[in-house]
Amino acid sequence: MILVTGGTGLVGAHLLYHLLQGGGQVRVLKRASSNIEKTRFVFNFYGPTAQGLFEKIEWVNGDLLDYESLESALMDIEVVYHTGALVSFNPSLKNEMMDVNEEGTANLVNLCVEKKIRKFCFVSSVATLGNSKNGEMIDEFSYWQGGRDHSAYSMSKFRAEMQVWRATKEGLNAVIVNPSVVIGPGDWGQGSPKIIKTVYKGLRFYTPGGTGFVDVRDVVAAMIKLVESPVKNERFILNGANLSYQSFFTQVANGLQVKLPRFKANKRLVALAWRFEKLRNILFGAEPLITKDSARTSLKTTKYSGSLISKFVAFEYTPIEDTINDTTQYFLKTQ
Repeated sequence: MILVTGGTGLVGAHLLYHLLQGGGQVRVLKRASSNIEKTRFVFNFYGPTAQGLFEKIEWVNGDLLDYESLESALMDIEVVYHTGALVSFNPSLKNEMMDVNEEGTANLVNLCVEKKIRKFCFVSSVATLGNSKNGEMIDEFSYWQGGRDHSAYSMSKFRAEMQVWRATKEGLNAVIVNPSVVIGPGDWGQGSPKIIKTVYKGLRFYTPGGTGFVDVRDVVAAMIKLVESPVKNERFILNGANLSYQSFFTQVANGLQVKLPRFKANKRLVALAWRFEKLRNILFGAEPLITKDSARTSLKTTKYSGSLISKFVAFEYTPIEDTINDTTQYFLKTQ
């Protein structure tokens, strides 16, 4: 049997569909407050027959910070896919992210070592990798560098990775994937799917930076192939294309048949925006739409190489144009 954490998130929900489609028996660890309708929504993307697979999911309530609930969830489990995490650029959530992402991962891998789990797959992020210098491509040999430029989220995921690597020294067979910005249908109100909704509602500005993007279906396909292969104790960047933000937003806008973002936001305008959002958060408690960390990221151009995985397993990326088209069409269909 397979255990999945984060089954109501973007990667986790798509992973569940593909695992069940392949005949797997799947148990999902979720918090009592989690909304499993988010996962059903993702299953609908794959057609009407997907609902039969959704009904086969075994849901169990638990928490990464509750050792007893984790121990119960791991009963009779052979493989673990750990996609669960708290994702935010909001610095006020730093302590909570450290707890969930680092301590929660430590709890999980400790039990996996104890119970001799056959294979463990951890979904990390390119946020844990080194920064690009002189425009060179980031690959698996780019390492974390100290400094103040790291967001609380990237720090928490880096420390979570360290827990996984530590567990491999204790006998855990693990693989880590580091996706770039994951694109695909999901909860349009949060995470990367929110980008689609933002463009649909009218995005007038774009920033001068750029980054990598990858289809969510490619991420889960890579995870499954790596788990089913002899590969162990390796990390893989998953990146389908490197695009400027202007190019990405333009393609999304075209797919949604809405107006293109026309105005380039310079460094000064972006700085004003995150300071305004910080003030709004202080005065009214509103969730900031942009933070200092996300503003800094939006101005940088970072390119990633996702080619290493093809040297270990048979793998090809979906053209990013197809990813954007499929995602925007499902968005329009579900409005």
